[in-house]
Amino acid sequence: MKRVVVFLLAAFVALGLAACGGQGSSNKVDKLVVGFVPSQEAENLQAKAKPLADLLSQKLGVPVEVFVGTDYNGVIEAMGAKKVDIGFLNPVGYVVAKDKGYADVILIAERKGQKTYRSQFVVLKDSPIQKLEDLKGKKIAWVDPNSTSGYIYPAAMLKEKGIDPEKDVQGTFAGGHDKAIMALLRGDVDAAVSFDDARSIVAKSDPSVMEKTRILAYSPDIPNDTISVRSSLPQEWKDKIKQAFLDIAKDEQGKKVIKEIYSHDGYAEGKDSDFDVVRSTMKLMDIKLK
Repeated sequence: MKRVVVFLLAAFVALGLAACGGQGSSNKVDKLVVGFVPSQEAENLQAKAKPLADLLSQKLGVPVEVFVGTDYNGVIEAMGAKKVDIGFLNPVGYVVAKDKGYADVILIAERKGQKTYRSQFVVLKDSPIQKLEDLKGKKIAWVDPNSTSGYIYPAAMLKEKGIDPEKDVQGTFAGGHDKAIMALLRGDVDAAVSFDDARSIVAKSDPSVMEKTRILAYSPDIPNDTISVRSSLPQEWKDKIKQAFLDIAKDEQGKKVIKEIYSHDGYAEGKDSDFDVVRSTMKLMDIKLK
């Protein structure tokens, strides 16, 4: 099935349906596609991303379209198939895309002036669970198997406590950070994992979430999300895209737009070695994403 999908994507590229109009030695770009991982409801994300696409189009002088992956790996594979040119890749997603030769990091997101963030374990306020060791045998809502803060890092934390995240807990993938928290509120699971603090997303529809839940544990610091570009893009366009994001992050309207999507406050220079710590965690978990 995977070979069939790859073949079909390659066929689309050959027919001229790839994201950019020019390949090879040409620096001509007729269109850009920016891809987003589905860390929240896809429809909501699509609506939030459209204003950013419009701002990028104004800055770059070409049409910019939005692509929301069906899962975290969808954006990676779309970049590999040259159907997505700019990817809002989470740390693990970036490492996988880079190691496959699909993407290069140009910027790292900043939140509250920081280039790192954390994962969190969340339980109900009256839960008897008081420490990570208490999660053995419990039901946990993960986010996605490719999510850095929604699976990789918290699973590694359990492993360090002698708990096998695949065998010693009853895990389910909720498909979004907000969805994991909502599964906890419904009583479907004993604990949920998410980025710190995904409860703020849920609070927009259920303000009581903060009163009903508490943080059980935080992960070590994780490099923030990346703005990554397709490796085969001309360097001229990589530089243009980088500058466009930096300019947008300085503008008041632009700040509101990027804040609404993934809570980004701005962007800083990023390099591949910033993500070696993520590679080490993936190695601990023996994770080799396909």
